[in-house]
Amino acid sequence: MKKQLFVLTATLLVSVGLFAQTATDVVNKHIDAIGGLDKIKAVKSAQYDQHMSISGVEMTGKTVVIVGQAMRTDVTVMGQQITQVINGDAGWSINPMQGGSTPQDTPAEQVALSKGNTELTGLQLAYASMKAYPMVLKGTEKMGTADRLRVDVTRPEATVSYYLDPQTYLITNTKATVTAGGQKVDVESAFGDYKPVEGITMPFTVDLKAPGMPSNLTTTVDKVTLNPTIDPAVFNKPK
Repeated sequence: MKKQLFVLTATLLVSVGLFAQTATDVVNKHIDAIGGLDKIKAVKSAQYDQHMSISGVEMTGKTVVIVGQAMRTDVTVMGQQITQVINGDAGWSINPMQGGSTPQDTPAEQVALSKGNTELTGLQLAYASMKAYPMVLKGTEKMGTADRLRVDVTRPEATVSYYLDPQTYLITNTKATVTAGGQKVDVESAFGDYKPVEGITMPFTVDLKAPGMPSNLTTTVDKVTLNPTIDPAVFNKPK
């Protein structure tokens, strides 16, 4: 009987401890787990060398980011190069696989949805904290068989649910419902293979699921370079 009471008491204490946390508590623990705010703030730019696969199609790519300002991704697939750029409040793309070899302006709605891509992957909660976006801790939820802490963040483009491992405080999944083309679309991502890069713990695999995609898009990062020198001209739309 005493043993049962001890187990019950311990369980209640753990539960109370989880629910006594606030969103700020959880996010602060997350920030500490990935390296701390000072290290994150010190990163002004990044380059990702990566490869991707979807429905058996393999691609290679490079993404350069000026944090919070601009992003350019160049992907090579089937011998063709696809380029996507976000630069402030504007964007453009070149996609020869859709019959075009000249740059096309990105619709304003898509630019707004894509601005989050100027943040470094896996560090979005830290940026949300720095920008004082509204956050709510929704408690714990099951993701498959695992318990996850859920923090909802109201971002300019959508409310995003971030799921964190309660042991490591690393982001394992995100979910968001965004409006695109007048329709609501559910987008989900899974993060894994975390590795340290100059003192910052970052995910090296991202699995993206969205309607209209034939299967999940899996991105594997081969190399991350922090604070490389990036020529701002690479974000300018060719004339």
